Amino acid sequence: MTHNIRISIKNTGHDFYGRSSAPDTLAIWTHNLDTMNFYSNFTAHNCPSSNGQNVGELSAGVVAGDAYRFFSNYSMDITGGYEQSVGLAGGFAQGGGVGSFTTTYGLMADNAVEFEVVTADGEVRIVNQCSDPDLFWAMRGGGGGTYAILTKYRVQVYPSLPIHVFTFSANFTESSSLGNDTMNNTALREILTAHANNQPDWSAQLVTGQIEYFPERLSVSLVLPYGDNGSKLKSATASFSQFLSNRTDLAVSSHGYMSYPNYAVYLDVTTADAKVTEPSGIFSVLSTRLIPREVFSSPATVDGLVDGVMQGIATARSLLNLTGVQIVPETPITNLDSNQLTSVHPAWRSALWHVIHVGEWLEPMEADAMQRTTEGFLKLVEPLKKLSPGGGAYLNEANYLEPDWQQTFFGSHYDRLVEVKKKYDPTHIFDCYKCVGWRGQQE
Repeated sequence: MTHNIRISIKNTGHDFYGRSSAPDTLAIWTHNLDTMNFYSNFTAHNCPSSNGQNVGELSAGVVAGDAYRFFSNYSMDITGGYEQSVGLAGGFAQGGGVGSFTTTYGLMADNAVEFEVVTADGEVRIVNQCSDPDLFWAMRGGGGGTYAILTKYRVQVYPSLPIHVFTFSANFTESSSLGNDTMNNTALREILTAHANNQPDWSAQLVTGQIEYFPERLSVSLVLPYGDNGSKLKSATASFSQFLSNRTDLAVSSHGYMSYPNYAVYLDVTTADAKVTEPSGIFSVLSTRLIPREVFSSPATVDGLVDGVMQGIATARSLLNLTGVQIVPETPITNLDSNQLTSVHPAWRSALWHVIHVGEWLEPMEADAMQRTTEGFLKLVEPLKKLSPGGGAYLNEANYLEPDWQQTFFGSHYDRLVEVKKKYDPTHIFDCYKCVGWRGQQE
């Protein structure tokens, strides 16, 4: 620290806040650390309680797609996300790590076994539940680029499961006559309500995936990793599928069930489709909220939830032409972390929905206009915040202007995380935007 040069850490750079880069810093790029290993029998460093079977080792720069294909060679699945170009061991896993296996096995942070890291004092450490357990805890959900430079991530992996998928896509036939009057879209309201009413049962049966809603259409992709021929997913979604099929106010473009032998094959197919149907090279803004189980417990709170989501859909479209909301039930309902072994926001443990309002635009926007748009998007979740006081949002997928970011991203763990930060990085070498210990614009 003779020259007071701080360090920023970049893996693949998938970050909505730009935390992987910072002015006047020395940037350490971990993307080329890309080795992997599989241990059928794993011996942890000085920690017999962490010994176990089926542990994967990822160097810091391994991207998800490569990891899925590597572990599929051993008939194993790793608890990563949908986007294959994300570096799993970086901010993704260190910020929680959400994906199609979250309902079944928990977040990727829940499945962490051991890390190799370099701390601010230059020491190489192997951390786990026995060695530097406070640092291990902080890096299991407390955000990347904050406490140490991670070089290797060891994580529990699982025998591969077939992936079963229910898809449904349709346009609202009323939408053209309604114009911008989204709040009076009866089909949207009734389908959202049915979705919310089904969610507790779907979550109990470990159904995940996402449903996307737009003012003019919807797209359903419900996913179940499960060792059968798809009958469990069909049973779980049968009434909802019939409800959608019977509607006369939808112009259906696709409807059906598919099964894939494993996650790697499933993602290869969906990624190939996305290259044709999904835009790239665009600008985007988010606003998100985790919705707790109690909101789904009564007609009154479900009505409030549906109203809040629809208000967000309507307001977003008044700000940008390319908008929609993703409702993602990828929450760790089978891993309640009752012993608080991870630093993931506690709101994850009671959530059934992760609501993500997305806005996109194609050409560069003037700074003032972009600021107004981002601030406008931040307000989209205000109705949802009122339904979930003391709750939060996924720190990897949220609005970078979030004012109450300590509570929203870290919850009740924040003060303890600050103490870990002070212990292992007392001079703030690794500070990043709205990370634990961030001291504001003077950074």
